This record gives sequence, structure tokens and C-alpha cells, in this order.
Amino acid sequence: MKELKASLKSKDCKVQSLQELLSKTWERNKALELELNAAKVKINKQDNKIYNLWDNLDSLEQYTRKNSLEIHGVPKEAYSSMEEVVLTIANALDVDISSNDVEISHHLKRRNSNTAIIVKFANHKVKTKLYKARTRLKTAKMSSVFPRCPVSILEFKDRIFINENLTGHRHFVMGQANKMQRDGLLLSCWSLDGKIFLKTSPDGSPTRIFSENDLKNL
Repeated sequence: MKELKASLKSKDCKVQSLQELLSKTWERNKALELELNAAKVKINKQDNKIYNLWDNLDSLEQYTRKNSLEIHGVPKEAYSSMEEVVLTIANALDVDISSNDVEISHHLKRRNSNTAIIVKFANHKVKTKLYKARTRLKTAKMSSVFPRCPVSILEFKDRIFINENLTGHRHFVMGQANKMQRDGLLLSCWSLDGKIFLKTSPDGSPTRIFSENDLKNL
């Protein structure tokens, strides 16, 4: 009996010791959980701050491009200067633009494109006039706009496109939207003053999108 009592007493001590250790561990875990939740709140605030800073930077960069357009599809053999391209297309679209309206024009270095031209206009109104008239290019033939272009080149180039000069992020989002339109998932998509819009049905209202997630959540 003495041995049994001694054994029970020893076990009671161990159980009490384990209970105290468990209590301390629980309290420690509770404190760590509070610290973790506080850290998550802090990280979320920092993430929001970083996103807002990034969004402001992207908006500022887009603002610096507000007077610029991209011209795609015109073969290099069709012109002698990039300013000529701008004036020729403007003339074909009946848009009154002179050399004084073109601040600068040069080839746009972009992967998978060696014919793109970027044009910066002297003011936003001139850029807007040409951009609004771009829809008439759908029925314009390259041969009528640039008759001097070799016939062998024209066989492979039949469309001219005018796009806004978007930031890298907005260019990517616009590319994804265009892909969805080609796949029949969207009715139409376009940009206006750097803002991207789309329609999913003829009767629907235009929806502005900001990111790829907006496209996924349609």
C-alpha cells in the first residue's frame, strides 16, 4: 500500500506539473495568437497603403501619356517618316491635323511588334479628335491610305489600328479583355483617356475595369 500511495502521489505530482505546463503553453499560444492577429492587421494596412501608392503611381504615369496614341499595322515600306504616317492617316479620316500638332513620333519598342508608332500630340484635343475617328479605319484599306506601299507588302497588311498609349499594367488588362472578346466572352472593350471599359451585352451599360481580377469576376 505504501508503494502504491507513493506511486499515486508521484503521478499526481506529474499530472499537476503537466497541467501547469499545459496552462502556461495555452497562455503562451493565446498571446502568440493575439500577436499574429495584430501582425495580420498591420500587414493588411501596409498592403492597402502599397496598393494605393502603386495605383497613384500608375495613374500618374497614365496621365503623362494622355496626349499620346499608338498606331499599329503600317509597314515601314509605306512611309518615309513617322510624322508622315500621322498626317496621312489623319487626312484619310478627315481629321484636321498639321505638323505643328505633332510634338514627337517614333517607333514603339514592344515585344512582338516592330511596326508600332507612338505619337505625342501638342494637346489633348488633337489627340482626342484622331482617336474618336479611329473607328472609320475598320473600312479603310491600306492600299487607299498608303498607295505608295509595295503591293507585295499590302498582301499581308490590311488593317490599321489606333490605340491609346497605356501603362504596362493597363496594357496587360486591355490585352486580356481583347482576348475575352475574341473568345466571345465579351461584346466589346475599349479605353478612353486611359480608363478601360467593356460591355457584356448589347443592352448592358459600360463597366469600367481596373485589374485582371475584375475580368475574372464578371
